[in-house]
Amino acid sequence: MEPTIDCPNCAKVYPRRELHCPSCSQIGVPKLYKYFPFNSHSLSVLINKHIWCPKAKTLNDPFEFHFHLTDTNLGGIPINQPSLKEAKKAIKELGVVCLSEINNDILMWSHYADGHTGFCIEFERSHDNDLGEWDYCLPVTYDAVEVPSFDPARLEDMASVAKIVSSKAPNWSYEKEWRLVISHESADGLISLPARITSVIFGCKMDGARRHTIAKILRRDVFYLEAIQQKDRFCLEIKPILFETIIEKKF
Repeated sequence: MEPTIDCPNCAKVYPRRELHCPSCSQIGVPKLYKYFPFNSHSLSVLINKHIWCPKAKTLNDPFEFHFHLTDTNLGGIPINQPSLKEAKKAIKELGVVCLSEINNDILMWSHYADGHTGFCIEFERSHDNDLGEWDYCLPVTYDAVEVPSFDPARLEDMASVAKIVSSKAPNWSYEKEWRLVISHESADGLISLPARITSVIFGCKMDGARRHTIAKILRRDVFYLEAIQQKDRFCLEIKPILFETIIEKKF
């Protein structure tokens, strides 16, 4: 089942990928995040406003974009197995930019931001950018232990394709992932940023020199925040930090 939101304003339940509640226009998920290590490639994202879009088959989960057919026949005619194999191969050639709706997960900071020494970019979702696009930016579903399965006749339905590209095992649910699906032509290449950067969050172990470098690149065009390790709980608190504090510090 597609992820939903319970509107806090009018209590209507609606699909999570909708930008606003259809009844009262209450904002749903306004921001999405991407974690980065600190290196020349991630700095180029900030400088050139382009991001790498890998093919699904190159990601660290071998079940990405995987599916299963419940029948070997279509209308009484046996399905050509080599053609099916090619179809499964082709869908894994699609590009995918992985994001999250959370910015404070300890594991994600550890895995994707080089042990909390990197940073996290906050993107704004809107009707004017790719992250607010209903058909291409999808929240991941984690509520099944089986891969997406279909009757062969339903394989080319948009709903079936959406399920294939947005389903993952429950083991990954802590990521609260969203994914922007990109055409074959743009996969394994740089694409323009899908939305405006609104904030940058520094990891709790990111040193001042690295923070200074990022602030020099983005100047006052974004807000700055930092992840702070709590003393009495296993959690991170995200707090704002002034541009002047970052840029004026001496090293």
